[in-house]
Amino acid sequence: MTLRVATDAPWFRVELHRCGDGLTLCEKSPWLPGEDAPPHLPWHDWGEPGTGLRGEPLKPWPAYPLPVPAEPGVYVAVLVEGDDNGGDLTDPDRTTADGREAKALFVVRPPRPAARILYKLPLLTYHAYNLIDGRAYDPERGDGHWCLYNMPRPEEVPGGLSPGVGLHRPGGGTGATPYDVFNFDPYDPTPRQTFAHWDGPFVAWLARRGYAVDYCTDLDLHREGPALLEPYRLLVSAGHDEYWSDAMRAAVARHVAGGGNVAFFGGNTCWWRVVFHDAVTFSRVAPWHELGRPENELTGVSFRNGGERDRDEHPVPVGFRVQHADHWVYEGTGLSDGEVFGLAENLVGYECDGAAFDRAAPPPHAPTGADGTPAGFTILAVGDARASGWGLGNGAATMGLHTVGLHTVGPHASGGTVFTAATTDWPRALATCPPVARITVNVLDRLS
Repeated sequence: MTLRVATDAPWFRVELHRCGDGLTLCEKSPWLPGEDAPPHLPWHDWGEPGTGLRGEPLKPWPAYPLPVPAEPGVYVAVLVEGDDNGGDLTDPDRTTADGREAKALFVVRPPRPAARILYKLPLLTYHAYNLIDGRAYDPERGDGHWCLYNMPRPEEVPGGLSPGVGLHRPGGGTGATPYDVFNFDPYDPTPRQTFAHWDGPFVAWLARRGYAVDYCTDLDLHREGPALLEPYRLLVSAGHDEYWSDAMRAAVARHVAGGGNVAFFGGNTCWWRVVFHDAVTFSRVAPWHELGRPENELTGVSFRNGGERDRDEHPVPVGFRVQHADHWVYEGTGLSDGEVFGLAENLVGYECDGAAFDRAAPPPHAPTGADGTPAGFTILAVGDARASGWGLGNGAATMGLHTVGLHTVGPHASGGTVFTAATTDWPRALATCPPVARITVNVLDRLS
């Protein structure tokens, strides 16, 4: 593999840490000669020559070939600067994947599928929020960076605004500053739009439980489509998987229609449609529902009927109220209809999704289908977000599932199942809320 690094230190080395139940050091490079290089523009491939906003030439970031770690999984490359005497100039935190610089996230896939579960990292969401160094674009100075959330107007940029952002630049899960780093989570100080906040805890939990899991990114799904998913029984997405291309969505829909399963342990899922301009540059077009293809046709739920917490100032915690407690999803939880779980963890937290239902009707609530929720979607729990003052539309998260693509295989009918936890903060509660952990086990074990 090739890692591109810019540093003003004379030397640096690379430590490769595998992410599981903590970080495990797997490889160390020898000291490598450091070479500085200028920042490029947000839509550039920083490994290629470029041109700055003022027409100045930008040399590519230096390339360093490294051996690929033998064991598949999720990795963080930790960079350590050194002096001319073989001593360390920096001492990065090796206990966490979180970091604003000198770290890089990557995935090693197996030569051939080795598990029944495929976990997808939301690389496009990471980069949509990736501001690189925290310096937003300043039209007065004509420098700084932008992401998909603070792109300047065309008249503010010399020559007009180039579309989108690139994947070949610092960041993309760790090693950069997210645009909304100021939006502090009182339950977890790591920035939300990074691997360390949602995916890291879920990956650690899977490792502690001994699950055999293969990993990929959504760029793999975009490029390879149905062929990537075909060997697996279950695709897992967690936390904040907001940005989806046509190819990604079509591949997952086909997977489910063919009898495969999906578990969305997150919220605000598949909200934005994105398009690629080339192999590594993408931009967002519009929310899927504005294009006549609401995301709940796939996921069963929509951000339109859930909610968003722009600031963590709302004092009322929200959990899930159980309905259909005899469903297999609740097996072993001990929960009864009407009980609430996840309240202490504020489980229905930062962003959540919901299916439209009649609030005036008594429980158990059922979807109306007016918002595109597929027929047969079962609401298993409701998290009423209105009390916290941040509900959108129907104002409630709805955990649930549905089976789609029903077809006959031999004498038996079969179809793929889609489960949704409907809240971004599901991974955060895995370690502290027993019902959340047991429901996750039930979903993983049955659907894989």
